[in-house]
Amino acid sequence: MILAEKSGLRLGIYPVLDILTPALEVYQSTRTGGESDPPFDSLNIGLNVGDRVTHVRKNRKLLLEATGTPPHRLARAEQVHGARISVVERAGLYGDVDGLITAKKDLALAVSTADCFPVIVYAASERILAALHVGHGGATAGIIEKGIDLMRRLYTIDAANCVALIGPGICWRCYEVGKELASRFAGRYQKNIKGRLHLDLQSFCSEELKRNGIPAGRIYESGHCTSCDPDLFYSHRRDGKSTGRHWTLARIRNT
Repeated sequence: MILAEKSGLRLGIYPVLDILTPALEVYQSTRTGGESDPPFDSLNIGLNVGDRVTHVRKNRKLLLEATGTPPHRLARAEQVHGARISVVERAGLYGDVDGLITAKKDLALAVSTADCFPVIVYAASERILAALHVGHGGATAGIIEKGIDLMRRLYTIDAANCVALIGPGICWRCYEVGKELASRFAGRYQKNIKGRLHLDLQSFCSEELKRNGIPAGRIYESGHCTSCDPDLFYSHRRDGKSTGRHWTLARIRNT
């Protein structure tokens, strides 16, 4: 992922998509270029985090305009840290789910994060798109496996031809966890730093994608840790409850 300026906002983009699958369009918001005051400065997209509603609405408008996303073509999941997924054909907020799948062109799927990982899976041949919110809850509940399985069952996609993106999230060096949470993951995802347990959730996401048929050479990681870079990203682990949210927007171009 590289950073690009669009309408005064610094957004993450994936140039590799122009080569591999130009029909897929993905944008990653950062915390710069918005209206919010500290500690939400400045492009906070999340409501219900303590920021002023008027600022959040303005920030969302700025982001949607910069990415060419009309509000009536935006679908969002409520995100409850689970593994339920909805198949959608129209805009709106979908309750009690953490993943969305669509075959609808020009319908943007949004994933909201501030340390969890946004995972995008696109089947180019069938033109099917999935956007998944993967925190430790969704990871252990199998949201990645369930998403790819649902794409297979409903649209007979071939995972070997899919492209997957793992957006910015918290790296293992910043993600200290307790023994109970660490025990839910295989030992290879646990790191021990001076007697303290850390969790490598990004590697888990990558391995789950591979385990479900997507080749390693078609999985792309952003290279950014939300906790390591306070100038660019919000982080719930680093800043506590008084922090903002980013959106990852993905859509199938109508071409």
